[in-house]
Amino acid sequence: MSLGLLFLLYVGKKVSVKNRKGNLTFDEKIKVLEILVSHNFEIDFSGGDPLLNPEDFSIVERATEIMPKNSIDISMTGVNFNKKKLDLLKKVRKVEISMDNIPVKPNIFRPDGFSTSAINLLRILVREDILCTAVTTLYPLSANKKNLEELYRFLCDNKIPIWNILRFYPVGRGLKLSDLHINDKEILDLLNFLDSLRGGYTKIVFQHSLKMLRGEYQCDAVVESVGILPNGIVTACGWGLDGNSNPLPGFYLGRLPEDNLDFIFEKAKKNMGYNKKQSYCRILNYLKNQGVVWISKK
Repeated sequence: MSLGLLFLLYVGKKVSVKNRKGNLTFDEKIKVLEILVSHNFEIDFSGGDPLLNPEDFSIVERATEIMPKNSIDISMTGVNFNKKKLDLLKKVRKVEISMDNIPVKPNIFRPDGFSTSAINLLRILVREDILCTAVTTLYPLSANKKNLEELYRFLCDNKIPIWNILRFYPVGRGLKLSDLHINDKEILDLLNFLDSLRGGYTKIVFQHSLKMLRGEYQCDAVVESVGILPNGIVTACGWGLDGNSNPLPGFYLGRLPEDNLDFIFEKAKKNMGYNKKQSYCRILNYLKNQGVVWISKK
């Protein structure tokens, strides 16, 4: 899965868009953006780093021109950061930066200098008074208590306001790394440990799938979230992708811009069982049924 665009929409729906071969033209992407704006969505651009590709950079720039303030998030890395990107982020005002360990610790799953560039960008965002979040994905290398405590203290010392903890999903290109998946019992233990760290400068928040594991959240696929691939395909969840970055079976909803977005939602709710929230993660439930990964009980 190549770097590109991901939309995550809040305000009633979330939309995600990831770049891959056969994606929409620039004009078609703009049309999709305008459709989403007409439905009063908030948007989170991600999918690797949406500011690395000049065309995707222009999509985000256009979004800042036609959307209300504080309705755009960007999930990105600190790689190749420059003044042009900073000027755009000043318009966006909300940014998430991936960071799985402190800069002095090696990480074979990240490029050289990844963590260093991340903390450098986070420091710039703090200085510029742009709301920033450090994002850590839990997998064996990052999900040990010593690393998590060191990272939390580091973020507090650097005045990073928010730390978002994500679960590793063995989907998309991650299917090849399914051994990095951590079972529910271990995850719950780590969440309890992270709770014990609270009280410092940095606020700790958990991804929806982690809150679901604790019974504090429900899967909101289609009810409050959908995904859009850069070829226009709409998915029930932006995370629900196979090894070729296509929707998992049962997750395909339609395609933009040719299909009517309201019709897509209506069909998904009436004919595909996406009419209410669920207490379980639909993606992990699918993978369990396929024997891809065993999800242990609480």
